Amino acid sequence: MSLDSAAFCQQILEAHNRLRQQHGSPALTMSSDLSEQAQHWAEKLAARRHLAYCELPGIGENITFFPIWIDGEKVVEHWYSENMKYEYDTPGWQAGTNYFTQIVWKTTEEIGVGRAFVLPDTTDGNADMTTHAGNLNEQVVVAFYRPAGNNNRVGQFAANVHKPTNVNSIGQE
Repeated sequence: MSLDSAAFCQQILEAHNRLRQQHGSPALTMSSDLSEQAQHWAEKLAARRHLAYCELPGIGENITFFPIWIDGEKVVEHWYSENMKYEYDTPGWQAGTNYFTQIVWKTTEEIGVGRAFVLPDTTDGNADMTTHAGNLNEQVVVAFYRPAGNNNRVGQFAANVHKPTNVNSIGQE
């Protein structure tokens, strides 16, 4: 992992932990094995130039294409911005909030981060981007979480996704 990648991953970890603290969730630790898996998956997605979930048993995931210039903190802020849609008074799975809820999920303990840059298709000299989510000015960012959040069993969202206690949080209080 290059120094830039290490700094990027550290930004993601720090942003997660800052936001998790505001929701009463304990800090995450960076897992080297989850990071290796996330890096492998990011490279595969960048080569394919489209998003797909890895669906590893017991592992949560946030995966998105971003512009190449975006830093780790902005990645997490983008995912976290879904909190604007989350209705805390009716806890449970809610469309368009799964990135946010995974970030603050209280029982999640570890994170692994990978990123890869979308490269030109060298098989035929042409990069046909019309059917792909990623383009040549993008990176794919993969965050794997253990244990996974977003468990829809009765009471799990109420126990794991709490309102922020700090009014300076992005979005809602």
